[in-house]
Amino acid sequence: MLTAALTGTVAIASADGAAPVSDDAHIFNPNEEGLFELQAPDEGNGGAWARNFTSELKGWGSGSHESRHWADNDYTEIQFTTCEMIGAAGKSVGVKLWQAIPFNQDKDMGVKTFTNCFTGPGKTSKGEWNAHYSSGDNRYFTIDHLNGSQTARLVINVKKVYVDTSKAD
Repeated sequence: MLTAALTGTVAIASADGAAPVSDDAHIFNPNEEGLFELQAPDEGNGGAWARNFTSELKGWGSGSHESRHWADNDYTEIQFTTCEMIGAAGKSVGVKLWQAIPFNQDKDMGVKTFTNCFTGPGKTSKGEWNAHYSSGDNRYFTIDHLNGSQTARLVINVKKVYVDTSKAD
């Protein structure tokens, strides 16, 4: 059995079933809904974890989860493709980006509201954040609202989430 724990921007896995160690309490449980599927390191890049990554969301509610953290402090683009709302007709999802600041309160970098990903299979919504902060070098996102509500008992599934940290591509 493979177990893993996120530690900052990397995942440490154990094939022998030993308990993973985490310094930021982000434990990966492959049987728990709402968590990201982790991608393996790129062996062609010396085993380094890529800053850009693709994943999915399952069963995320407003404020219920936070994404994997990634190394970045300049540009971030987040794309959601094929969104499905559970509990109501899907109209919008608010994606909030955070700058993780060690030993301090994380910096709210703003919310982008995605709507196009609800219009059909393969449809994509995207948001861009260009702010630079000298404190903190990791970012992550949360779901701020679903259909404009932070309190409704709604959840969202997103077939494809893509995080891009380079404006050049």
